[in-house]
Amino acid sequence: MAIPFLVRSLARHNIVASTTTRLSSSSLKCASSWISRYSYTTATTAEQQVKVNVGQNNNKVHSTETDKDALHVKWNKNDSATKSSAYSYLWLRDNCQCNQCVHPDNRQKLHSSADIPLDIAPQSVTLNGDTAEIVWNKPLRHQQGKTTEQHVSQYPVEFLERYASHESSEAFRFNHIRPQTWHRDQYKLKWVNYEDYMNTDQGLHEVVQRLYNYGLVFIDNVPVKDESVTTVAERIGPVQETFYGRDFDVKNIAKSRNIAYTSLYLGFHMDLMYLDCPPGIQLLHSLKNNVTGGASIFVDSYQAVKLLKEQHPEDYDMLCKTPATFHYINDGHHMYYRRPTIVTGEDQSGPAWDMHVNYAPQFQGPMDHLSPSEATRYYRAFQRFADLIEDDRLRYQLTLQPGQLVMFANRRVLHGRTAFDATSGDRHLKGTYIGLDSLKDKLRVLGHQYGFDSTV
Repeated sequence: MAIPFLVRSLARHNIVASTTTRLSSSSLKCASSWISRYSYTTATTAEQQVKVNVGQNNNKVHSTETDKDALHVKWNKNDSATKSSAYSYLWLRDNCQCNQCVHPDNRQKLHSSADIPLDIAPQSVTLNGDTAEIVWNKPLRHQQGKTTEQHVSQYPVEFLERYASHESSEAFRFNHIRPQTWHRDQYKLKWVNYEDYMNTDQGLHEVVQRLYNYGLVFIDNVPVKDESVTTVAERIGPVQETFYGRDFDVKNIAKSRNIAYTSLYLGFHMDLMYLDCPPGIQLLHSLKNNVTGGASIFVDSYQAVKLLKEQHPEDYDMLCKTPATFHYINDGHHMYYRRPTIVTGEDQSGPAWDMHVNYAPQFQGPMDHLSPSEATRYYRAFQRFADLIEDDRLRYQLTLQPGQLVMFANRRVLHGRTAFDATSGDRHLKGTYIGLDSLKDKLRVLGHQYGFDSTV
């Protein structure tokens, strides 16, 4: 009963028996047990027929087909449905996973995408168990005339499944994660213990997940030492050094070079907006705090953007398309950069990071590129955005005690400080930065081991 079904299936998919290959009685017997080993060719073009071999069945793959441009794979899904993926021959040859194409130790490609002949095509395709194998019709461009050996590419089925769709490849990179926007009453304070963070994967994973979900995480019982802030930072990745150094002190200093080093109210802002690549993550560690006032304050700028877009869409559009000027001209430095207040559509890293907010009124320079009418629209939009940011319902506030540390996404979470009485005691925080790439790196590595929890 299985043999007629197989013949009908081959005919339905325009598959004809090879003129050079006869199905023996033993192969018919194998076919009757469904799919152990059989050979057939797929009619593609008048000039070329691609030999396809299917061996030991892989339960993830429903069927495979070829045409003149691509290999088509239908996948078995848990819901009993099938989903088809098309793999360009150019893409397949470029992404061969064999040791001749990817170095077995450092996992780096050993050829350039420019080496792939535009008319590359398979001579045969074999799917056997967990591996797909393709024999190609010609060598790479730089090898032509130097070898007659046919290259054989190998692809784990898991690799093909990983790139079966944009959604599956983004999930593999953990680029599909959506941030949890929050206001004051929605953010639930949860302290992560320093020893757990430093010595266990679970503690590190919790910090990384909270940074992804909320952009804000707190660690307690951190040793009250100058070097502790960089020790905490380097658990995730290398310190991002700036012209302030590897780390910096936040305390009241006479004639300071930064408003943060005063006792004045420090309004909501993001750090170093005048740099080409502002730091992705900032850390602040409390070493001493016995003053009156001086609480740390935080706002999720994604929540403010969401409200602005809902309430004043024309102002949202204005802040998306109008570059703001940021500069630092002081202490022998002249830093300058222009970027819109709201940047969207940067989907290279997925929805958790496809938006950046650039907000630092203290370091905003003259916007000399605006016409009078543009200035009116811009200042109105900026004022409405600022009013949302300053709304107490969005503000999360607490006073960091010695041994407590905050880590936050510098391109998402706005931070500031209430004023304090400099005569009432001492307030000393130590700070540093790390790059966003280090956070993404840790999230992906730990995510593949432990998964991702959007409720953490």
